[in-house]
Amino acid sequence: ERILAIAVERNPGLAQTEQQVRAAEARVSQAVAGYLPQLSNKALYNRNWYESEAFAAASGGSGNEFNTYQNTLSVSQYLYDFGSTSGQVEQSRHNLSSARQQRFTNLAQLVQSVSKAYYEVLRKEELVSVNQDSLRVQEAHLEQAQALFEAGLKPKIDVTKGEADRAKSRLNLIKAQYELRTARVTLEQQLGGPPVEGDYELAPLTRNPRRPENPDQLLHEALKSRPELADAAAQIQAAEASIVAAQGNYYPSLSLGASYNWQNIEFPLLESWQAGATLNWAIFSGFKTQGQVNEARANRLRTKSLLRERELQVSKDVSSAYLAVNQALESIDTAREGLRQAQENMDLAEGRYRTGAGNAIEYSDAELSLTQARSNLVQAVYDYWQAKVDLDFAIGRGHQFLANP
Repeated sequence: ERILAIAVERNPGLAQTEQQVRAAEARVSQAVAGYLPQLSNKALYNRNWYESEAFAAASGGSGNEFNTYQNTLSVSQYLYDFGSTSGQVEQSRHNLSSARQQRFTNLAQLVQSVSKAYYEVLRKEELVSVNQDSLRVQEAHLEQAQALFEAGLKPKIDVTKGEADRAKSRLNLIKAQYELRTARVTLEQQLGGPPVEGDYELAPLTRNPRRPENPDQLLHEALKSRPELADAAAQIQAAEASIVAAQGNYYPSLSLGASYNWQNIEFPLLESWQAGATLNWAIFSGFKTQGQVNEARANRLRTKSLLRERELQVSKDVSSAYLAVNQALESIDTAREGLRQAQENMDLAEGRYRTGAGNAIEYSDAELSLTQARSNLVQAVYDYWQAKVDLDFAIGRGHQFLANP
């Protein structure tokens, strides 16, 4: 949980998504502004020149040159436009809902990738431990073979075989250690850097694997919880609102307006005012409105297809993850049985070698089988936990770590 909290706080990709949500919130404010009164002030100064003094005098000036001063305070209020403004407002609100669902999706993907990277580090740590134990066993066997050879009880080839097996175990350990470092780098990249300063250890697993719920129940939950589906639904609503906004351009818009003016060619300025209603109707705009309506309708059909596509993808995700979890559970049971048998075989081989009944090849094969069995169990366990992460993501449980949804 601490690692996930760090990832949510630091991951730059999630920070970008947060700013996209804020930008969508700002676009809602811009759209709502169409409902509110608009107040403006314009100040104007002109230096005028006429070739004819008669024209200048007709404009109120004297001589060929004169000044003009003007200040206008204007106010206007939208009244009605057949859904053009309201459609834009609804479209912006549904786009905001879509942006928030995209944030949930990105958060779920981050939780998924960080959790899998976390389990991968734990997997590599246990594999390092397995190879360390294997090296210790090979070193103890080499000492035993050397002692038996010096006592004349075993041939020189047992010592040589022991040295070769020890070298192989060292090589496997080196490989496992570097794979562990690579897994840590991958995790830290997801976190935006190391989780803490200095050395750190990841908490080990404290839970036991268990079988998931009924797949039909999981699919039902996924169809209600996956943010990708809510995102597509919000896009459909935004597309429908954009149709209303575009169709509103076929009809006139009505607004009220008033202005107060101060104007003259010299001070003091003369005052005047005007007020009235404006009916604006773009009777023909070169088929621009028709094109906007057709575009909005096409976007609605596209988003409906997108929703269906995502529903099918969610169904596939749930089914695949469910099968992977069950496969891992069966693999764990098989790996445990294999480990039990490999340990029993190793005990027999070790006893036979100690009494002189066995040989180095038999012992080496038994040790190799035991190491492989331990590795198989580690792989199966962490395959389960990573598959469980994929299942949680598939059913929409991956974004519960967002502090302020």
